[in-house]
Amino acid sequence: MKNASAEKVSVDFINMTNVLFDDVLINFGFGTKEEKKNILRTSEDKKVFMDLTCFDPSEFYSEFPNLHGIFAALFCDEAKKIEIHFREKNVAVISKLQELAFTPVETTVVSCGFIFPRTIVQIINEAYFALEEGVASKEDINRAMKFGVNYPKGPFEWSEGRELFVRTLLNELLEKTGDKRYIASKSL
Repeated sequence: MKNASAEKVSVDFINMTNVLFDDVLINFGFGTKEEKKNILRTSEDKKVFMDLTCFDPSEFYSEFPNLHGIFAALFCDEAKKIEIHFREKNVAVISKLQELAFTPVETTVVSCGFIFPRTIVQIINEAYFALEEGVASKEDINRAMKFGVNYPKGPFEWSEGRELFVRTLLNELLEKTGDKRYIASKSL
């Protein structure tokens, strides 16, 4: 883990990078649940805002009083819109995220996977099931979603390079809910 300049984060926010200013730490990127919790343990003197796209935020909020906000950035596209939730609103964090070219969209919902990531991983998973069953090719499925429902990307385009995040979020949802619709496709 390393501190990163704004330039580094805006280009490569998926890797474990941090932005530190004043007494605030913004943690970007993917990590295991234990890695995320370790960041919070070792940053008790800071107000932490953390990407928890793939995990249940309520678990983290209840355990770590220094966690002041959470966001979901792992599935954002070129527009870099991210869902963000604050324990109490922090204008400096919003400004810093905007400096980094993100568009924070505040949500009052605190749920595993937030709203957009939870929805998109289901679509991605279903696309992989359709591919496994020989319903259509990757290209056909991508094209159907882009032209049929006007998505900016097809499900395979969304998942490219993010398959680990998709599996992690699906597994977390399956563990939390016990709902079999979150069983990941074998080809993911």
